[in-house]
Amino acid sequence: MPKFFLLFATIFSCFFSRAQENISITYTGNMGVYITDKQSSVLIDGLHTRYGDDYLFPTAKLVNEINTQLQPDVILFTHYHGDHFSVELAKEYLKKNKETHVFGANQITKHFSSNSNQIHTIATNDYNKQIKPIKKATITGFKVDHVGKRHSAVENVGFIIEISNKKILHVGDTDWLQEINLFDQLKLSEEAIDIAILPYWMLLSDNATLLIKENINTKHIIATHISPQIKKEELSKLKNTYPHVHFFTKLKQQIQL
Repeated sequence: MPKFFLLFATIFSCFFSRAQENISITYTGNMGVYITDKQSSVLIDGLHTRYGDDYLFPTAKLVNEINTQLQPDVILFTHYHGDHFSVELAKEYLKKNKETHVFGANQITKHFSSNSNQIHTIATNDYNKQIKPIKKATITGFKVDHVGKRHSAVENVGFIIEISNKKILHVGDTDWLQEINLFDQLKLSEEAIDIAILPYWMLLSDNATLLIKENINTKHIIATHISPQIKKEELSKLKNTYPHVHFFTKLKQQIQL
């Protein structure tokens, strides 16, 4: 009998240990997500205000929850557009959470003290990956061109967050941009990505499944940047076309992987 209990305890311990390694990803609006494994936490594009009817944004209640309860160790911003970044909300957060690290392109970090070793600027003059360990997470930032010629001056940054031996990719407002061979330069398929957080329009290409496989080769996909005004029929069609994709459309929607 003691051997049985010892075996049971060992199995339970292994199961519990593995369960602890699960990552939860919570939606905070537009492309915003809060990622945690209960030991480290990262917020990406999660602090922004109303930008228009087509963009879901965190409510004042959710912002307060981020500031006082979730309290991410690291906040990342892909670019400065108002549906991804608010200077005011970011500064308010940093006042309440003084140990937090901030990552973004110069168009983001120029708004914060240049003397702080907690502000990290990602260079966007080339596609080189820049790696920084923060506590029990590793943040990799790199240039990813913003979609649309009118936004060519926007410094859009992609991030790979490594946490609990899993890699999460967030690309901000980009697209496949085959005319500049963007993903050939990024070489993301070599990064062993576990979870890719993409704007939903990257799924609209006729050969999107192949493009994802060849250029990212991820195990899981989360689609974001979905308008609150999207027609139900359009969203249903997308879900039917991509049954294994997680579509984030509601604040605080959460998945565990």
